[in-house]
Formats: sequence, structure tokens, C-alpha cells
Amino acid sequence: MDWSRRNFLRRTSLAGAGAAVGGLSTMLDGCAIAQRYDVIIRGGQVIDGTGAAPVVADIAIEGDRIVLIGPVQGSGRNTIDATGKIVCPGFIDIHSHTDLSLLVDPRAESKIRQGVTTEVAGQDGSSLAPLTDARLRSLQNGYGRRYGVDIGWTDFTGLFNTLEQQGIGLNFISLAGQGTIRGYVVGYENVPASARQVDAMKDLVDQAMSEGAWGLTSGLEYTPGSFADEDEIAELGRVAAGYSGFYATHMRNEDDFLVEAVTEAISTARKAEIALQIAHFKASGRRNRDKVAVCFDMIEQAIGEGMDITLDRYPYIAYATTLQNLFPTRFRAGGAEAFVGRLQSPDVLPAMRRAAVDKVDMLGDWSAVMITSVGRAENQDYVGRRVSEIVARSGQDPFEFVRELLIAENGSVGMVGFGMSEEEITSVLTHPLVMVASDGGAAAVSGPLSETTPHPRYYGTFPRVLGKYCREEGLFDLPTAVHKMTGQPAQRLGLADRGRIDVGLVADLVVFDPDTVIDQADFMNPHQYAQGIESVLVNGAVVIDGGEHTGALPGKVLRKQAGSA
Repeated sequence: MDWSRRNFLRRTSLAGAGAAVGGLSTMLDGCAIAQRYDVIIRGGQVIDGTGAAPVVADIAIEGDRIVLIGPVQGSGRNTIDATGKIVCPGFIDIHSHTDLSLLVDPRAESKIRQGVTTEVAGQDGSSLAPLTDARLRSLQNGYGRRYGVDIGWTDFTGLFNTLEQQGIGLNFISLAGQGTIRGYVVGYENVPASARQVDAMKDLVDQAMSEGAWGLTSGLEYTPGSFADEDEIAELGRVAAGYSGFYATHMRNEDDFLVEAVTEAISTARKAEIALQIAHFKASGRRNRDKVAVCFDMIEQAIGEGMDITLDRYPYIAYATTLQNLFPTRFRAGGAEAFVGRLQSPDVLPAMRRAAVDKVDMLGDWSAVMITSVGRAENQDYVGRRVSEIVARSGQDPFEFVRELLIAENGSVGMVGFGMSEEEITSVLTHPLVMVASDGGAAAVSGPLSETTPHPRYYGTFPRVLGKYCREEGLFDLPTAVHKMTGQPAQRLGLADRGRIDVGLVADLVVFDPDTVIDQADFMNPHQYAQGIESVLVNGAVVIDGGEHTGALPGKVLRKQAGSA
């Protein structure tokens, strides 16, 4: 197929300026000729986020709202020439981990520079509220001291107020973490929750939702959330559902037991009577590739029975997690100190070795495991290198290397696992139920957020979909790609005034070059901004202008209002 520029924009004749396509409203009021607007975006090919074909039009903005789409006769205090460029809604990252990084650098450089205007954090069962006194002290002594961040809240109201008082470069949404809440009430041991403890957790979910959280998340490969059974999570989900929230889950397994994990996720949401978002859906490991189709069949059947289910995925063949994740959760119970103790126990170590080696065999071999972060200076040389490469030089047994590194770092080691394939990405991303998400935080090419080796998705997720998978490989047309990043996640969230371009909606907008947009970050050199993102507006304010950050911090904390879905 000839994926020329014309085909890239879908083989559709572009309507002339002023046409109404796919719900784009035009307000051609003659008295507006002398109007002076805050911002005018002129001559762009407008993709409205609904999946409809592009239309050439101007967009006028007053304050934080779009007030006119069509031929704009007035002038603008700020005018953006978008001739030959795409203008679309700002990207909504439905699965993000910017929670703490926004406190370090509120500009969110790696996200805003790829067109993200709204972040949905509190993912994988871990949120920055509610905090016990012990967890608050842990954050203060760790993250707070390292980055000079003032962490003083214990609930969502305090978190949201802190972000607003500081100022942020994009919009922020948080979900409530089931793992955080279980740790608050039950602790970090592998024990069932009592009826009284379940009631206490439900009260915390109710408080979180009343303070503006948008739903409940779980991270069932991580402790302590993994120690909850389906019924316990469903009890919490019912509370979130009462606020029209949704349940986003990092499932209990994404490889050998993927089908069972999807079954559990569907069953949990069915019991809770809550909408389900399956996070970063994947089939990791060569032997599990055929499970993607099986799972989609299960999901579609559940939807046919009346359930509300959607999914998200990042466009990479590798996932990011911690090195502890090579071990089943039973070995991680009790926190880092207990885990490290087991690594040194002759009674437990053989079983831990078997489990970790089997996990690596599922991925392929030790070349599929890359070290991405450590805390101790003497181990920094391992960062960005694969375990197979490291032990090839030393002659050490790979499991022994991993064990010793985890002990030295008190269990805190980041890793990337190369478990997926391009074919698997294609089968997932092209499904109409799947939207695009980064599963990453914010980073920067300089300053404190440049000191780690993050997954390249921190920098490149959305431009990679537009450039590699849309323009170069033709997996879908451009309006479909944009819909997966804008209108579709907005619909999941119930964001009625974002995710689309129409008169009266919030001016969260991106201008990009369809011929050049692409990611630059890779696993060896992740700190590289994407190219082709020319302008980004958040709440009507220009944050990226000509590819450069203006320093503006117009983002808002978006608190969920009861019943908004």
C-alpha cells in the first residue's frame, strides 16, 4: 500500500475551510470580523478526536475555551500558523505514572513535548493518597530528600491542593490505589482482610472518590494489593461505581496465566457492577502469543452481556517493572526487608531460583532482562545493560548476579523485560477497544529527572504511534490513531469537555507535522524528546511553541464530580 501523505490522512477530500465534519461546529457570525481572540490557530487540518476525517479550518480561542471553528476573520494576541499541519485534541494518557515526578519538575517535559495534556495517575494499585504516617515518612525520607520535594499531605485533598499551589504544566487526574488502601488498613503481609478491615477500606475508597478521585486501580502483580482476592476488590469497586467511577487493573498475570487473569478481571468488575479498564494489555512470552485472540473473544462476549470494558497499551515490545517482579508475590510478602531476607535463606532460595529462572525462560533468556535503575554508585555501570551482557564479562551465574544485586540494593532495582513482539503489538493496538497509554512518568533531558534510565515510553509513546505505526506501517488511519489518544480515553473517563474539538470545549490542543512526527527515545538512549510536535495548548495557554517549552504552567487538577461519567 502506498502510504503517501494523502493516504495517511485517509483517502478523503479535505473539506474547505468552514465545513462541518464529524461534529465540528462552525460559527460564522459576521459581527465577529473585528473580534480579537486570545489565540488563533490558522489553516490546520483539524482532526476532531471522534474518528472523523480531517477538515481545514481555523480555530479561535478565548480564555480556556474554543469559541469558533471555521474562517476566523479577527486577529489573535497569539497566532499559530498550522498550514499543512494537523490540529487535534490534546492527548489523554489514560495510564500514567507522573504522580511524584510532577512535584520534582511541574513542566512534565517528556510528556507535554509529545502532546500529552492530561495525565491519569494513581495506577497499578498505587496512589499518593491515602498515606499512613509510616508511608508519609518513607516518602519524605526517600523521594522528598532526594529531590527536595515537600511531601506533607495524607489524603487526596492535600495532594491536589499541593499540585495546584505549585502549578503544573498539564492536567492531572488520579485514581485511588487498591494496594495503597490495603497497605493502609491491612498492612503488607499475605493475610485475608477481616470484615471490619474491608469496611475500613471501603470507607477510604468513599473518601477518595468524594475528594475527586476518578476510580479504583489495582496492581495484582505487586504487593500488598496482590494479597486481596476477587471478592475483596469487588467490595471496593462497588463503592467507586457509586460515584460513576471505573476500575483499572494491572492484572494478576500477563504471561502464562493471562487468560485466567482476564477471567478474574471480568468477574471482579461484574460483581462490582463497575466499568473495567484493562491496563497495558499484553501477552508476554513467545509461548503466550495466541492468548491475545482468546482474551479478546472473552472480553467481547462479556461486552455482549452488558459489561463496559476497554483496554490500553503502549507501543513497545518491552515492559518496565522492578527486578523483584521476576519472583512470585509470595516471596515478596512483608516488604523489601523480608524479600531480601528470603534471598539469603538456604531454605527458600532454591524455590526462588526456580521461579525466577522459569520467568526468564518464558521471556526467552537473560538477554530479555535489562537493568534500568539502581541506588548505589558502585552499581551504576549495570544501568542500561542486559543481564546476559553483564555476566558474559564476569562469568557469573545470571541468577546469582541478580540475587546479589537485589541484596545490595535492598530489593530496589528497576528492570525492562523484552517479552512482546511487533506482531503482538499489531494485534493489540489495532483492536477498536484498545486506546493508547504510556504507562510512564515524566522525565527531562536535564535536571533531576534526567538521572535515571527510564523506559522510552516516557518520551515517545504518542509520537511513536503516529509516526511508526500509523504513517510508516499503516496499522490504522490518522483519525483513528488520534481517536485512540483523545476521544476514546475521554469517553472512558467521562470528560465531556475534553478529548474532542468543538465550540465550547476546553482548548487542550496539539499541532503536529504529520510528515515528521516520530519518537526519538530508545532503550539505550531514552532521554530524547520526540520530534514533529510543534505546538501544545493546555486550557487555552500555549505551553509548547515552535517545539520549545514556554515555561507556562496552566494545568489543572481535574477532580471527579459525583455522577460524571
